[in-house]
Amino acid sequence: MSVTATWSEFLRDPNRVIEAMEEHGDVVLVRRSAPPVRLSDAAAAAAEEATLGALTQLLAIALDDETLERLVGRLTIAFPWIELLPASERPEFVADFLNNARGGLAVGRLDRLTTTLAAWRDTAAAYADPRIRVDGSDLQYLEVPVSVPPPEGGE
Repeated sequence: MSVTATWSEFLRDPNRVIEAMEEHGDVVLVRRSAPPVRLSDAAAAAAEEATLGALTQLLAIALDDETLERLVGRLTIAFPWIELLPASERPEFVADFLNNARGGLAVGRLDRLTTTLAAWRDTAAAYADPRIRVDGSDLQYLEVPVSVPPPEGGE
């Protein structure tokens, strides 16, 4: 569980904020013109990361073909949007997810797993869009390359 404090409270009375962290777990420090930051006990965070890593490894080695099929069939419980993916792509999602989870936990970075999950969710949304044909028959190929502006926030 986490509690919230302002950045100003942390600067004025850091000991009180540290006590709150020790009592409640993480403290989310809210800042005026910046994203919040999380203050947590490093040993507790490392223990959580190690536990997640062990769990991910156990899941990966426990998935034989039969178990994988059962898991794929129950994915919509955790990820309702999976229903929008073709059934043939659901095992690929599981493999991609587990591989990125195992790799990310091994190096202590889950950014790629977050990106993978978002990409699969966006793929499911694309399959659900009635304006897009799954077979690609709605695509128009350009004879001459066209310059395209970068997406919002791009350079």
